[in-house]
Amino acid sequence: MTDAQFAKVDEIAAGIKQLEASDALSRAERLRLVQGLESLTQKLKDPKDAIFDHLTNATSLFNLRGLLELNVPQNIPRSGGISATDLAAKTGADRAVIARLMRVLTVTGIFELVGPDEYAHTPYSLAYIDGHEVDFFKLCCDEIFVNTSRLPEYFRAVGGRDSNSTTDNLFTWGNGKAGSNFFEIISSDPRRIKQFDIAMSTQDYTLPVLGMYPFGEELADVPDTDTRPLLVDIGGGRGQSLIQIKEKWPALQGRLILQDRPMVLDSFPELPGIEKMAHDFFTEQPVKHAHAYYIRRCLHNWTDENCTTILKSIVPAMAPDSRVLIGEMVVPEYNSVRPGGVEDMAPYWMDHNISWVEVDSGLAERGIQPGSLGG
Repeated sequence: MTDAQFAKVDEIAAGIKQLEASDALSRAERLRLVQGLESLTQKLKDPKDAIFDHLTNATSLFNLRGLLELNVPQNIPRSGGISATDLAAKTGADRAVIARLMRVLTVTGIFELVGPDEYAHTPYSLAYIDGHEVDFFKLCCDEIFVNTSRLPEYFRAVGGRDSNSTTDNLFTWGNGKAGSNFFEIISSDPRRIKQFDIAMSTQDYTLPVLGMYPFGEELADVPDTDTRPLLVDIGGGRGQSLIQIKEKWPALQGRLILQDRPMVLDSFPELPGIEKMAHDFFTEQPVKHAHAYYIRRCLHNWTDENCTTILKSIVPAMAPDSRVLIGEMVVPEYNSVRPGGVEDMAPYWMDHNISWVEVDSGLAERGIQPGSLGG
Protein backbone atom coordinates (compact mmCIF):
# COMPACT_ATOMS: atom_id res chain seq x y z
CA MET A 1 0.00 0.00 0.00
CA THR A 2 1.11 3.55 -0.66
CA ASP A 3 1.49 6.24 1.99
CA ALA A 4 -1.69 7.86 0.68
CA GLN A 5 -3.59 4.59 1.11
CA PHE A 6 -2.31 4.14 4.67
CA ALA A 7 -3.32 7.73 5.38
CA LYS A 8 -6.81 6.94 4.12
CA VAL A 9 -6.98 3.94 6.46
CA ASP A 10 -5.93 6.15 9.38
CA GLU A 11 -8.58 8.71 8.45
CA ILE A 12 -11.29 6.06 8.37
CA ALA A 13 -10.07 4.54 11.65
CA ALA A 14 -10.27 7.96 13.29
CA GLY A 15 -13.80 8.36 11.99
CA ILE A 16 -14.76 4.97 13.44
CA LYS A 17 -13.35 5.94 16.84
CA GLN A 18 -15.37 9.15 16.69
CA LEU A 19 -18.45 7.11 15.84
CA GLU A 20 -17.87 4.79 18.80
CA ALA A 21 -17.45 7.76 21.12
CA SER A 22 -20.53 9.64 20.01
CA ASP A 23 -23.92 9.02 18.46
CA ALA A 24 -24.01 12.61 17.22
CA LEU A 25 -22.65 11.95 13.73
CA SER A 26 -25.04 13.08 11.03
CA ARG A 27 -26.26 10.70 8.37
CA ALA A 28 -24.11 12.53 5.81
CA GLU A 29 -21.00 12.02 7.98
CA ARG A 30 -21.80 8.35 8.42
CA LEU A 31 -22.26 7.91 4.68
CA ARG A 32 -18.91 9.57 4.01
CA LEU A 33 -17.27 7.01 6.31
CA VAL A 34 -19.10 4.18 4.56
CA GLN A 35 -18.03 5.57 1.18
CA GLY A 36 -14.41 5.59 2.31
CA LEU A 37 -14.62 2.04 3.64
CA GLU A 38 -16.23 0.77 0.46
CA SER A 39 -13.59 2.47 -1.67
CA LEU A 40 -10.84 0.90 0.43
CA THR A 41 -12.50 -2.53 0.36
CA GLN A 42 -12.78 -2.37 -3.41
CA LYS A 43 -9.05 -1.68 -3.71
CA LEU A 44 -8.09 -4.48 -1.31
CA LYS A 45 -10.32 -7.26 -2.64
CA ASP A 46 -9.55 -9.53 -5.56
CA PRO A 47 -11.79 -8.30 -8.41
CA LYS A 48 -12.96 -11.87 -8.96
CA ASP A 49 -14.51 -11.84 -5.49
CA ALA A 50 -16.99 -9.24 -6.72
CA ILE A 51 -18.66 -11.91 -8.84
CA PHE A 52 -19.46 -13.97 -5.77
CA ASP A 53 -20.44 -10.85 -3.82
CA HIS A 54 -23.07 -10.10 -6.47
CA LEU A 55 -24.39 -13.66 -6.29
CA THR A 56 -24.57 -13.55 -2.50
CA ASN A 57 -26.33 -10.18 -2.53
CA ALA A 58 -28.90 -11.36 -5.08
CA THR A 59 -29.59 -14.53 -3.11
CA SER A 60 -29.92 -12.57 0.14
CA LEU A 61 -32.30 -10.12 -1.51
CA PHE A 62 -34.84 -12.68 -2.65
CA ASN A 63 -34.45 -14.94 0.40
CA LEU A 64 -35.34 -11.96 2.59
CA ARG A 65 -38.28 -11.01 0.38
CA GLY A 66 -39.58 -14.58 0.64
CA LEU A 67 -39.26 -14.59 4.43
CA LEU A 68 -41.14 -11.29 4.67
CA GLU A 69 -43.96 -12.78 2.63
CA LEU A 70 -44.08 -15.72 5.05
CA ASN A 71 -44.05 -13.31 8.04
CA VAL A 72 -40.93 -14.95 9.45
CA PRO A 73 -39.03 -11.80 10.53
CA GLN A 74 -42.20 -10.46 12.15
CA ASN A 75 -42.41 -13.59 14.33
CA ILE A 76 -38.84 -13.56 15.60
CA PRO A 77 -38.78 -12.06 19.12
CA ARG A 78 -37.07 -8.69 19.44
CA SER A 79 -34.73 -10.17 22.03
CA GLY A 80 -33.59 -13.75 22.31
CA GLY A 81 -33.78 -16.48 19.71
CA ILE A 82 -36.39 -18.77 18.19
CA SER A 83 -36.03 -22.09 16.41
CA ALA A 84 -37.00 -22.89 12.85
CA THR A 85 -39.48 -25.40 14.27
CA ASP A 86 -41.24 -22.74 16.35
CA LEU A 87 -41.22 -20.30 13.42
CA ALA A 88 -42.83 -22.96 11.26
CA ALA A 89 -45.58 -23.40 13.84
CA LYS A 90 -46.18 -19.64 13.99
CA THR A 91 -46.16 -18.97 10.24
CA GLY A 92 -47.44 -22.19 8.68
CA ALA A 93 -44.33 -22.44 6.50
CA ASP A 94 -42.32 -25.65 6.33
CA ARG A 95 -39.41 -25.78 8.75
CA ALA A 96 -37.05 -26.79 5.95
CA VAL A 97 -38.02 -23.74 3.87
CA ILE A 98 -37.30 -21.38 6.75
CA ALA A 99 -33.96 -23.03 7.53
CA ARG A 100 -32.91 -22.97 3.87
CA LEU A 101 -33.73 -19.29 3.37
CA MET A 102 -32.16 -18.31 6.68
CA ARG A 103 -28.86 -20.03 5.89
CA VAL A 104 -27.66 -17.25 3.58
CA LEU A 105 -29.13 -14.46 5.71
CA THR A 106 -27.27 -15.55 8.84
CA VAL A 107 -23.98 -15.90 6.95
CA THR A 108 -24.36 -12.36 5.57
CA GLY A 109 -25.18 -11.00 9.03
CA ILE A 110 -28.74 -9.86 8.45
CA PHE A 111 -29.96 -12.31 11.10
CA GLU A 112 -27.88 -13.93 13.84
CA LEU A 113 -27.56 -17.71 14.19
CA VAL A 114 -27.62 -18.28 17.97
CA GLY A 115 -27.92 -22.08 17.90
CA PRO A 116 -28.60 -24.95 15.49
CA ASP A 117 -31.40 -23.58 13.28
CA GLU A 118 -32.13 -20.95 15.92
CA TYR A 119 -32.27 -17.29 14.93
CA ALA A 120 -32.23 -13.84 16.50
CA HIS A 121 -32.66 -10.33 15.18
CA THR A 122 -29.83 -7.92 14.45
CA PRO A 123 -30.20 -4.14 13.96
CA TYR A 124 -30.27 -4.83 10.22
CA SER A 125 -33.14 -7.31 10.33
CA LEU A 126 -35.13 -5.12 12.72
CA ALA A 127 -35.10 -2.40 10.05
CA TYR A 128 -37.34 -4.64 7.95
CA ILE A 129 -40.04 -4.76 10.60
CA ASP A 130 -39.60 -1.32 12.21
CA GLY A 131 -38.94 0.87 9.20
CA HIS A 132 -41.32 2.11 6.54
CA GLU A 133 -38.59 1.48 3.97
CA VAL A 134 -39.60 -2.19 3.89
CA ASP A 135 -42.66 -1.25 1.80
CA PHE A 136 -40.38 0.24 -0.84
CA PHE A 137 -38.11 -2.82 -0.60
CA LYS A 138 -41.06 -5.11 -1.32
CA LEU A 139 -42.16 -2.95 -4.24
CA CYS A 140 -38.71 -3.01 -5.83
CA CYS A 141 -38.42 -6.78 -5.44
CA ASP A 142 -41.89 -7.49 -6.80
CA GLU A 143 -42.16 -4.96 -9.62
CA ILE A 144 -38.62 -4.09 -10.66
CA PHE A 145 -36.09 -6.79 -9.79
CA VAL A 146 -38.28 -9.64 -11.00
CA ASN A 147 -38.31 -8.11 -14.46
CA THR A 148 -34.68 -6.99 -14.31
CA SER A 149 -33.64 -10.60 -13.73
CA ARG A 150 -35.13 -11.37 -17.16
CA LEU A 151 -32.96 -8.85 -19.04
CA PRO A 152 -31.01 -11.54 -20.94
CA GLU A 153 -34.27 -13.14 -22.08
CA TYR A 154 -35.65 -9.71 -23.02
CA PHE A 155 -32.59 -8.85 -25.10
CA ARG A 156 -32.78 -12.22 -26.84
CA ALA A 157 -36.35 -11.36 -27.76
CA VAL A 158 -35.96 -7.74 -28.86
CA GLY A 159 -32.23 -7.25 -29.35
CA GLY A 160 -30.20 -4.53 -27.67
CA ARG A 161 -32.36 -1.66 -28.83
CA ASP A 162 -33.03 1.24 -26.50
CA SER A 163 -36.68 1.84 -25.67
CA ASN A 164 -37.76 5.20 -24.35
CA SER A 165 -41.40 4.20 -24.59
CA THR A 166 -43.56 3.98 -21.48
CA THR A 167 -45.69 1.28 -23.14
CA ASP A 168 -43.01 -0.85 -24.82
CA ASN A 169 -40.17 -1.74 -22.48
CA LEU A 170 -38.81 -4.43 -20.18
CA PHE A 171 -41.61 -3.98 -17.64
CA THR A 172 -44.46 -4.14 -20.14
CA TRP A 173 -42.80 -7.09 -21.90
CA GLY A 174 -42.28 -8.94 -18.60
CA ASN A 175 -45.94 -8.47 -17.72
CA GLY A 176 -47.15 -9.42 -21.20
CA LYS A 177 -48.85 -6.02 -21.46
CA ALA A 178 -47.24 -4.21 -24.40
CA GLY A 179 -49.23 -1.08 -25.15
CA SER A 180 -49.94 -0.30 -21.47
CA ASN A 181 -47.78 1.78 -19.16
CA PHE A 182 -46.55 0.91 -15.66
CA PHE A 183 -49.45 2.54 -13.84
CA GLU A 184 -52.10 1.03 -16.09
CA ILE A 185 -50.60 -2.41 -15.49
CA ILE A 186 -50.37 -2.26 -11.71
CA SER A 187 -53.72 -0.47 -11.40
CA SER A 188 -55.42 -3.58 -12.76
CA ASP A 189 -54.49 -5.42 -9.54
CA PRO A 190 -55.70 -3.86 -6.25
CA ARG A 191 -52.89 -5.53 -4.29
CA ARG A 192 -50.18 -4.13 -6.57
CA ILE A 193 -51.49 -0.58 -6.71
CA LYS A 194 -52.00 -0.54 -2.92
CA GLN A 195 -48.41 -1.73 -2.42
CA PHE A 196 -47.17 1.00 -4.77
CA ASP A 197 -49.11 3.80 -3.06
CA ILE A 198 -48.00 2.73 0.43
CA ALA A 199 -44.37 2.44 -0.71
CA MET A 200 -44.46 5.91 -2.24
CA SER A 201 -45.94 7.41 0.92
CA THR A 202 -43.01 6.13 3.01
CA GLN A 203 -40.12 7.67 1.07
CA ASP A 204 -39.66 10.78 3.19
CA TYR A 205 -36.35 9.37 4.48
CA THR A 206 -34.69 9.63 1.06
CA LEU A 207 -36.47 12.75 -0.16
CA PRO A 208 -37.90 14.62 2.83
CA VAL A 209 -40.91 16.89 2.42
CA LEU A 210 -39.69 19.40 4.99
CA GLY A 211 -36.28 20.96 4.55
CA MET A 212 -36.38 20.84 0.75
CA TYR A 213 -38.29 24.11 0.35
CA PRO A 214 -39.25 26.88 2.82
CA PHE A 215 -43.01 26.58 2.36
CA GLY A 216 -43.73 28.59 5.49
CA GLU A 217 -41.59 31.56 4.50
CA GLU A 218 -42.48 31.58 0.80
CA LEU A 219 -46.24 31.08 1.15
CA ALA A 220 -46.94 32.91 4.41
CA ASP A 221 -47.76 36.35 3.04
CA VAL A 222 -49.07 35.67 -0.46
CA PRO A 223 -52.13 37.76 -1.42
CA ASP A 224 -55.69 36.77 -2.28
CA THR A 225 -55.75 33.44 -0.42
CA ASP A 226 -59.49 33.86 -0.02
CA THR A 227 -59.94 33.62 -3.80
CA ARG A 228 -56.82 31.77 -4.95
CA PRO A 229 -55.75 28.26 -3.86
CA LEU A 230 -52.52 28.22 -1.89
CA LEU A 231 -50.93 24.90 -2.85
CA VAL A 232 -51.84 22.07 -5.24
CA ASP A 233 -50.01 18.77 -4.67
CA ILE A 234 -50.04 17.03 -8.06
CA GLY A 235 -49.74 13.25 -7.89
CA GLY A 236 -49.59 13.63 -4.13
CA GLY A 237 -50.57 10.06 -3.26
CA ARG A 238 -52.13 9.71 0.17
CA GLY A 239 -51.49 13.33 1.12
CA GLN A 240 -48.34 12.76 3.14
CA SER A 241 -46.69 15.96 1.86
CA LEU A 242 -49.62 18.28 2.51
CA ILE A 243 -50.19 16.72 5.94
CA GLN A 244 -46.60 17.50 6.97
CA ILE A 245 -46.68 21.00 5.51
CA LYS A 246 -49.96 21.74 7.31
CA GLU A 247 -48.62 20.42 10.62
CA LYS A 248 -45.33 22.33 10.32
CA TRP A 249 -46.95 25.64 9.31
CA PRO A 250 -50.51 25.65 10.71
CA ALA A 251 -50.80 29.41 10.16
CA LEU A 252 -50.69 29.11 6.37
CA GLN A 253 -53.89 30.46 4.84
CA GLY A 254 -55.60 29.19 1.69
CA ARG A 255 -56.85 26.00 0.09
CA LEU A 256 -54.65 22.90 0.05
CA ILE A 257 -55.60 20.58 -2.82
CA LEU A 258 -54.46 16.98 -3.20
CA GLN A 259 -54.59 15.51 -6.70
CA ASP A 260 -54.10 11.89 -7.75
CA ARG A 261 -55.88 9.04 -9.51
CA PRO A 262 -59.38 8.21 -8.24
CA MET A 263 -58.28 4.74 -7.09
CA VAL A 264 -55.63 6.29 -4.85
CA LEU A 265 -57.88 8.98 -3.38
CA ASP A 266 -60.63 6.45 -2.65
CA SER A 267 -58.23 4.26 -0.66
CA PHE A 268 -58.06 6.52 2.42
CA PRO A 269 -60.47 8.74 4.41
CA GLU A 270 -60.92 12.48 4.08
CA LEU A 271 -58.05 14.63 5.40
CA PRO A 272 -58.94 17.64 7.59
CA GLY A 273 -58.21 20.89 5.81
CA ILE A 274 -57.17 19.19 2.57
CA GLU A 275 -59.35 18.87 -0.53
CA LYS A 276 -59.16 15.71 -2.62
CA MET A 277 -59.42 16.09 -6.39
CA ALA A 278 -59.14 13.33 -8.99
CA HIS A 279 -56.81 14.42 -11.78
CA ASP A 280 -54.71 12.92 -14.58
CA PHE A 281 -51.58 15.07 -14.71
CA PHE A 282 -51.22 14.50 -18.45
CA THR A 283 -54.36 16.61 -18.92
CA GLU A 284 -54.78 20.35 -18.37
CA GLN A 285 -54.60 21.45 -14.75
CA PRO A 286 -58.15 22.30 -13.57
CA VAL A 287 -57.13 24.41 -10.56
CA LYS A 288 -56.50 27.91 -11.83
CA HIS A 289 -54.16 30.59 -10.44
CA ALA A 290 -52.87 28.66 -7.43
CA HIS A 291 -49.93 30.28 -5.73
CA ALA A 292 -47.90 27.06 -6.03
CA TYR A 293 -48.16 23.73 -7.84
CA TYR A 294 -46.09 21.02 -6.16
CA ILE A 295 -44.99 17.82 -7.89
CA ARG A 296 -42.82 15.52 -5.81
CA ARG A 297 -41.31 12.13 -6.67
CA CYS A 298 -43.35 11.81 -9.86
CA LEU A 299 -41.25 13.01 -12.78
CA HIS A 300 -38.51 10.41 -12.33
CA ASN A 301 -41.04 7.74 -13.37
CA TRP A 302 -41.44 9.25 -16.84
CA THR A 303 -39.38 10.08 -19.92
CA ASP A 304 -38.25 13.64 -20.63
CA GLU A 305 -40.99 13.91 -23.25
CA ASN A 306 -43.64 12.79 -20.76
CA CYS A 307 -42.26 15.17 -18.11
CA THR A 308 -42.52 18.03 -20.57
CA THR A 309 -46.16 17.12 -21.23
CA ILE A 310 -46.89 16.96 -17.49
CA LEU A 311 -45.35 20.36 -16.86
CA LYS A 312 -46.91 21.96 -19.94
CA SER A 313 -50.32 20.91 -18.65
CA ILE A 314 -49.80 23.15 -15.62
CA VAL A 315 -48.77 26.28 -17.52
CA PRO A 316 -52.24 27.38 -18.78
CA ALA A 317 -53.58 27.31 -15.21
CA MET A 318 -50.86 29.52 -13.77
CA ALA A 319 -51.14 33.17 -12.82
CA PRO A 320 -48.14 35.41 -13.57
CA ASP A 321 -46.86 34.94 -10.00
CA SER A 322 -47.62 31.20 -9.71
CA ARG A 323 -44.72 28.84 -9.26
CA VAL A 324 -44.14 25.14 -9.92
CA LEU A 325 -42.19 23.31 -7.20
CA ILE A 326 -40.42 20.11 -8.31
CA GLY A 327 -39.15 17.78 -5.58
CA GLU A 328 -36.81 15.17 -7.06
CA MET A 329 -33.43 13.52 -6.64
CA VAL A 330 -30.94 14.13 -9.44
CA VAL A 331 -28.30 11.54 -10.32
CA PRO A 332 -25.06 13.08 -11.64
CA GLU A 333 -23.55 11.78 -14.85
CA TYR A 334 -20.38 10.76 -13.03
CA ASN A 335 -19.68 9.52 -9.53
CA SER A 336 -17.88 11.96 -7.27
CA VAL A 337 -15.99 10.43 -4.34
CA ARG A 338 -14.22 13.59 -3.19
CA PRO A 339 -15.04 15.03 0.26
CA GLY A 340 -18.59 16.21 0.20
CA GLY A 341 -19.34 13.91 -2.71
CA VAL A 342 -22.45 14.28 -4.80
CA GLU A 343 -24.25 16.55 -2.34
CA ASP A 344 -21.70 19.36 -2.92
CA MET A 345 -22.48 19.15 -6.64
CA ALA A 346 -26.26 19.00 -6.20
CA PRO A 347 -27.05 22.59 -7.23
CA TYR A 348 -24.89 22.30 -10.35
CA TRP A 349 -26.35 18.99 -11.44
CA MET A 350 -29.90 20.07 -10.67
CA ASP A 351 -29.36 23.16 -12.83
CA HIS A 352 -27.80 21.06 -15.59
CA ASN A 353 -30.50 18.40 -15.63
CA ILE A 354 -33.48 20.70 -15.26
CA SER A 355 -32.52 22.93 -18.18
CA TRP A 356 -35.00 21.10 -20.43
CA VAL A 357 -37.82 22.42 -18.24
CA GLU A 358 -37.17 25.99 -19.37
CA VAL A 359 -36.65 25.09 -23.01
CA ASP A 360 -39.56 22.71 -23.58
CA SER A 361 -42.32 23.42 -21.07
CA GLY A 362 -42.61 27.19 -21.08
CA LEU A 363 -41.49 27.48 -17.46
CA ALA A 364 -38.53 29.50 -16.19
CA GLU A 365 -36.25 28.39 -13.38
CA ARG A 366 -36.53 30.68 -10.34
CA GLY A 367 -34.19 28.88 -8.00
CA ILE A 368 -32.87 25.61 -6.60
CA GLN A 369 -33.31 24.50 -2.99
CA PRO A 370 -30.97 21.53 -2.36
CA GLY A 371 -31.96 19.50 0.69
CA SER A 372 -29.51 18.16 3.23
CA LEU A 373 -28.71 14.47 2.99
CA GLY A 374 -31.19 12.44 4.98
CA GLY A 375 -33.40 15.39 5.90
